[in-house]
Order: sequence, then structure tokens, then C-alpha cells
Amino acid sequence: MMTKAILTIDDGPTTLTRSMIDYLKSKNIMPIMFFYGHQLENHFEEGLYALKQGAIIGNHSYSHPNFNNISYEECIHEIEKQDALLERLYQAAGIERTYKLFRFPYGAKGGKNKALIQQYLHEHGYNRVDDSQIDIKWYIDNGLNTDIDSFWTFDFMEYQLNHSSDFTYESILQRIHDPNPENGAPLLEKNSNHIILIHDHESTNKILPNYFEILIDYLIDAGVEFIAPRISVVKQ
Repeated sequence: MMTKAILTIDDGPTTLTRSMIDYLKSKNIMPIMFFYGHQLENHFEEGLYALKQGAIIGNHSYSHPNFNNISYEECIHEIEKQDALLERLYQAAGIERTYKLFRFPYGAKGGKNKALIQQYLHEHGYNRVDDSQIDIKWYIDNGLNTDIDSFWTFDFMEYQLNHSSDFTYESILQRIHDPNPENGAPLLEKNSNHIILIHDHESTNKILPNYFEILIDYLIDAGVEFIAPRISVVKQ
């Protein structure tokens, strides 16, 4: 048995979101999509489409700041402003919001305010992605198996295509096969379980058209089985 993985998608919705959802539906893959406010306000209909087609929508803050660089009060404002927008999205879709999930922009958990933010998420009914099958040492050593927020075990880092001419499609493939990747764990290790991160970025699509479908197809061909996410209720 090869890798089993939950698919998570950050930074939407965008003009690409509908095609992503249609592709995933054709592959019978249910994603978790972490939306942030500016994007959702500009692409509300695309967000509505994703939700109605079965995606779980999580909170990725309102303006996508680095939480290590802002005050605790600003962190909470970012979470709450986006939470109100997600409530409006679920109401517009006529779908009950069963779960509340949160992912920090850039994976930056608030620096000195981390414990306070974790406490806030706990007290305000946020849930955890069920990661009980993940036994990756890097993940456990960093306490990612106990934090309330939703982290990942493998990041394609395909957004780097926009930032460095040295980072290419081949660089992404090297990460997929790397036995010791930066910021994550080996993806194609036998009998492994993962939470995979990819991004909803129009700018990446301009550099590598259809990058989303290409990369997910590559993993499927490599033997990765995408599984439906399960959500754990955190005891109050």
C-alpha cells in the first residue's frame, strides 16, 4: 500500500476554483479549501460553487497576514472577520456549517501568542482534521498532532514558481520524491498518511498552465490514494 492523503487547498477562491472542483469531482476527491476574506469577497460565487459541490471550507484569516508579526488582538480580528464571512457563505448555500477549521497563513502560528491563539480556537469551537493515522516523527515532534489549527505534512511549494527562476516544475517533482523534504515529510513512503497542501493561485497557472490537474494526476499515477477528510470534535 502506498500513500493515503487528505487534500487541502489554500488561498482561494479564485477564477480557477470552479475548474479545480470539477476536476476533483471527476476523480471523486473531497478537498478542504482554506479561503481568506479578500479572495472570498472578490469571488463569492466561486466559493459558493465549491461549497455546494461538497468541499469543506475552512478559515484562512481575512487578509492573509503573517500571524507572527501582528498583535494577539489583530490575530483574533483576522479570524473573526473571516469567520463571519464564512457564516454568510454557508447561509447563502443553504448548508449547515458542521465544522470550523482554521489554518494559519504561511503556517505561522502567532509566535509568542501561539498558546493564546490555540486557547481561543479551543474555546470557540474550532475542530481538528483527524490526523490520528499520521505517525510522521517531524509532525509529532513539532506538536502538530495536538494543535487545534490544521497544518500539513507535505507542501508542493508550487507557488515558488512565481518567485524564483531556479524553481521549476522539475523542482516540484524532486520534492515529491525527496526522502527528506524541507518543511514536511517524505510523500511516497510506503504505508504513509499525509495531509497535502496545494494552492489556488492564478499567477501559478500563468506560469504552468493546468498545474493543479498536472500535479494531482502525477500523485495519483505515483500511487497516492486521496481519502475523504474526517474531522475530530475537540472536547471543551
